[in-house]
Amino acid sequence: MNPKEGISPEEKGFGFDNFLRSLLSFQPSWELLRGFGDTRFAKLSILVPVFGYLVLFNSAIAEAIVPSMHWACEAFTGSKCQPGSAGGVSDDFLLRRVVNIYVALSFFAVAALIFQALCPHEVKKFWHVESYVAEYTKVIHPEFIRNVYRVLKEEEPDKVKRILSRFYERRGENAARANEMYDRDMLALWFNRQNGRFSAARWLCFSLNLIGSVLLAYPTVLVFAEVISIVFGL
Repeated sequence: MNPKEGISPEEKGFGFDNFLRSLLSFQPSWELLRGFGDTRFAKLSILVPVFGYLVLFNSAIAEAIVPSMHWACEAFTGSKCQPGSAGGVSDDFLLRRVVNIYVALSFFAVAALIFQALCPHEVKKFWHVESYVAEYTKVIHPEFIRNVYRVLKEEEPDKVKRILSRFYERRGENAARANEMYDRDMLALWFNRQNGRFSAARWLCFSLNLIGSVLLAYPTVLVFAEVISIVFGL
């Protein structure tokens, strides 16, 4: 008999309940936020609140932001392109789009500032825990490990006990290997601890990036829908 038979989707790790639990337990880590907060675009967006007004609200640039609507009306004829119809590009529509872009980039700028100020050095420098452990294992100093142990013993006592238990089990077989694995386990636990610091800042950074993305996508989706309606005469 196949031991996998008779196992429900929930027991296999699938199902709506497991998905809902995962969704409710979601925590944006610094490692996740690094995918945006440490990019060149995010760093440059910090300048938006200062110089964005001069750039985005410049009349020449603003008029160039939505050429797709004018091009569509010139290339395709139809009721949508008649004066006063839904296909026209009003000053109010143009202004809303420019404001949306400005506010979205400002949100990205604030999120980038939070990331640069509060993201721990370990996460900011290394993409994943594996790369951090691999790099630091080569140059680790015993004093650093002792300091890490003192901190983690107070904050993660159960996990530290498990690491020590594995260390004592391995030491009898190969002391050098046991010491290496102990250092790697402690470094991995330390990286994960740093990755979860400053919960409020992580949530704020994540929320600002999410809202900024929605604001940035909103006018683009509207223009795309308008151009499609013009092209197909909907």
